[in-house]
Amino acid sequence: MRTLVISLFAAAAFSGSFSTAQAEEAGNVTIPDKVRANILKRHPQAQDLKASHETHFGQQLLEVSFKDTEDELKHELFRTDGALFANEILLANGLEISPDVTKVLADNFAGYRLEKAELVINPNGVGEEYELFIEVAGNKLKVSVNDKGRITAKDKY
Repeated sequence: MRTLVISLFAAAAFSGSFSTAQAEEAGNVTIPDKVRANILKRHPQAQDLKASHETHFGQQLLEVSFKDTEDELKHELFRTDGALFANEILLANGLEISPDVTKVLADNFAGYRLEKAELVINPNGVGEEYELFIEVAGNKLKVSVNDKGRITAKDKY
């Protein structure tokens, strides 16, 4: 019994790094209070906050998207301790994507159609990663590619 109580306590403590009193919505990750406070301090009118887990530059991060006062959608990435890591920058079109990244998409996803592209610049040094939302052969994929043209993640969405 004591082992069960300790295990439950440990699980609760671990999950606390990304939890709040708010209930999670289906498909969304709960936004920690310290992350929510961080966003609202810098963007007091932020609304429609939604979160998901992502990996960039080998780090597990929490992406929070929200609308600001101009109804513009913003994406911010946070470390597990709640500190802001970086912003994701929405690219206007495929012409803003590195040629190496465009080549890796064409080589690995023949006939793909780009739906959306985001850029993350490494705040801790050199490097960029692209998060590309594509459709290929009826499948919708989110593909992460570094600035050297290496695919670092691929998921259906």
